[in-house]
Amino acid sequence: MKRNHIYLIMLLCMIASNSLFMRCTPADHFYSEYLENGERIYPGRPDSIEFRTGNNRAAIRAKISPDSRVVKMRVSWGRDNEIEIPILREEIAEYKQVIIPNVPEGSYTFEIRTYDQEGNQSMRSEIFGRVYGQTYIANLNNRIINNLEVLANNQVRLNWFVESRDTTQLGANITYPTLSGDSTKIFVPSEINQILLPDIDLSGTLTYQTLYKPSSLAIDTFYTQSVTVRSRELLPPDREEYAQSNWSINSFSSQEPNNNRAAVNLLDGRDDTFWIARFSSPATNYPNHWVVIDMGATLEVSGFMFAQKNGDRKIKEMEVYVSNDNKTWELAALANLRNVDRTKQYFDIAETRSFRYFKIVPINGHDSQQQPGLAMVGVYKNVFGD
Repeated sequence: MKRNHIYLIMLLCMIASNSLFMRCTPADHFYSEYLENGERIYPGRPDSIEFRTGNNRAAIRAKISPDSRVVKMRVSWGRDNEIEIPILREEIAEYKQVIIPNVPEGSYTFEIRTYDQEGNQSMRSEIFGRVYGQTYIANLNNRIINNLEVLANNQVRLNWFVESRDTTQLGANITYPTLSGDSTKIFVPSEINQILLPDIDLSGTLTYQTLYKPSSLAIDTFYTQSVTVRSRELLPPDREEYAQSNWSINSFSSQEPNNNRAAVNLLDGRDDTFWIARFSSPATNYPNHWVVIDMGATLEVSGFMFAQKNGDRKIKEMEVYVSNDNKTWELAALANLRNVDRTKQYFDIAETRSFRYFKIVPINGHDSQQQPGLAMVGVYKNVFGD
């Protein structure tokens, strides 16, 4: 009985305490924060915002709020940079693009707000973007022309090197003189690797310039510096093979004595006679094969010619060394020969070199035979037309 009395007293004290708290607390205590915020007027902010880069400028595209009170939009970026644009009545709830001029190259956060007639502003929207300029342009590269090719019907075809799939190139503008005395300009998309140049005058020059867009949404196209080249310099050169009347075999690792498989056969101008490294007893094996050719004089050389023998023992890879004293050797080329019979194969070197001796060193073959064979060797000089 005494315990129940104590519980009753505690309950009455709690009721009295709560009643006192409620009397001392304002009626709007629990929602006054929302009443304060509710007094502010927020015009509708834009939606579906896109950033579009450009050349020292940019664009913001957004869908204007359907709030009819909106009368202008402000875009700000960087430090104290902003632009204000009026919003017309017919632009409410429609997409609008704002051009932002004179933006230095760099990356920025752009802040967008709308305003009503009384100056009330919307909640803030942000978008990040990069603006391009001269630094970007200076690092753009022209597309690389492989060559010009005269076809059997006298048409001229331009061959580009293939571009990567992720390139931002749009293509290239090409200007060239025609045989009728006029000038023609054509645009070649980046995915096109070959194109005919109708009526081109190959005695003239060809000028080209590559176009870029860093983004599919970019509002500007960027251009490289123009390049002008003589058209004839883009044609494959004529090869003048040097005569071998004064040539000789200086030395060799081995040769097969049976059936005249001698190294000197490399210099007889015939593709039906050939050198084979010794396969009779004792047989020789890769990689211990080589032949040194003395051209009898120092020649200016643009590349090497080799012709495979028929049948087996064709060489797959071969190192070619050059020397002027037959003592000090420099690697000039690594020839990857095709597996074809008695056909001349040409291998340009990086730049014309002058030497008297060259040394062929077969590395491996197209089959399991350990003794290589070869029908012909030669050197040539590239000659370009005037």
